[in-house]
Amino acid sequence: MPFKVIYQIWEPGKLAPAFTTEDRTLAYIELSDRQRKDALTRMDYDITPENLTKAEEYVWLVRRVLKAIRKYYDERRTVSKEQSADNLRVSLALERELDNWNARTRCYLNSHPRSTPDDPGSFAFFQVVEEWRSCWHKYFAYKKTKDKDPNVEREMKKQCFQLEGEIKKYIRLVMKL
Repeated sequence: MPFKVIYQIWEPGKLAPAFTTEDRTLAYIELSDRQRKDALTRMDYDITPENLTKAEEYVWLVRRVLKAIRKYYDERRTVSKEQSADNLRVSLALERELDNWNARTRCYLNSHPRSTPDDPGSFAFFQVVEEWRSCWHKYFAYKKTKDKDPNVEREMKKQCFQLEGEIKKYIRLVMKL
């Protein structure tokens, strides 16, 4: 199994997880049972990659990019400027790594037009991620223009988040979350 997932159920006021398991079904059953007693009970999971293929490495990178972006935007107004700058730097470094990976893969695909993907699902995922990155680049470029239309900007952002939703769905499927 390429991704080792450890589920942890946390109860309010506790410093350590109340329940830990690697079994997804058991974790969700236990969470449901505990939430009936206390609605503030929550579940986290810790993912460890092991012996990844290139396609799985790509999924792992995309997940790390999404988490870094989300962390920057969630914390930018609540943490110090230095911490916010660090979060932004980490996010941009991961985004650059993803964009470089996309560019290398696209260059290879363009230079080998007759090659067929080994796994059509992972290739479709690559195409969605590539479109998502392109969409965000266009959105931020349009956002900086002087004569921008708020409705167009809103639609561009909406499209980016729809693509992000598809990406998260695929990640959950591959990592079995």
